[in-house]
Amino acid sequence: MRESAAMGFTEDFLPLIVVIFQIIQSIILWPFPKSKKDLNGEVVCITGAGSGIGALMAKKLADLGCVIVAWDVNVKGNEATVEEIRKNGGEAYGFKCDVTNREEVYEVAKKSAKLAGDVTMLINNAGIVGGKSFLEADDAMVQKTFEVNSISHFWTTKAFLPKMVENNHGHIVSIASSAGYFPVPKLADYCASKAAAAHFADSLSVELYKANSAVKVSWICPYFISTGMFEGAFARRPWLVPFLTPETAVENIVYGIQTNADRVCLPKILDLLMALAQMLPRTASLTFLSWAGVIDAMNDFVGRKKSK
Repeated sequence: MRESAAMGFTEDFLPLIVVIFQIIQSIILWPFPKSKKDLNGEVVCITGAGSGIGALMAKKLADLGCVIVAWDVNVKGNEATVEEIRKNGGEAYGFKCDVTNREEVYEVAKKSAKLAGDVTMLINNAGIVGGKSFLEADDAMVQKTFEVNSISHFWTTKAFLPKMVENNHGHIVSIASSAGYFPVPKLADYCASKAAAAHFADSLSVELYKANSAVKVSWICPYFISTGMFEGAFARRPWLVPFLTPETAVENIVYGIQTNADRVCLPKILDLLMALAQMLPRTASLTFLSWAGVIDAMNDFVGRKKSK
């Protein structure tokens, strides 16, 4: 093991002074609107674009001038998203892709770049939820949850990041979840998979920072979104943390992208609650989670009904 040699003021103390300055700067600037980058002309690949917030994000970003590359295993829904964008004057391309299939991801990525141009923004949005207690969860569903919600991010990011790094321009976005930070009964596999997605994005962000790359990384951590995916779940204290409408979620996600935000918690009070949960003793944390309704949020979960 190699030990650091003794260092002087510049190496030891100046960085700490910079950290304090950055904290103060962040607090002072917090109330003010952040500058937004222009997304016009960006080529955006969105996984799970055939429904829910994936479809809404595709349409919103198309309205902002982005070229949309829509991926989904739901061919019918994906085609509907693409057609609506085209009818509104936007440019969009649809591809059937199972993001859990590494080789398929790499192959479809090549086809996407050939047709739409080099992808400059990747939004890892595809996700699934089982919603069963740990002992009731089917083994295959547990594995699939990790494959879709987190492991697929490695394959999609590997497919598009090299060109972004080469051009020193790009943005990787992970749609994670507040469940990646808050434990929820009947969501052990989902919580763990979303924690993996969030921390993969966080680690990638630090890696790109170390490489002095201009490629940005954002990970989005929303509370329940009323898309039907979590049908039956409930919020005991909606005045504290309400269910998000898909439109509100998408507006905030796109704003986070435009401002190059890193972790985006929706609603913002989750930032405070996450910090509080980390500081509380475990017994107090469990009492708080029970009071907030997190413990019982999935009691009556039924999930999205499959179309016949």
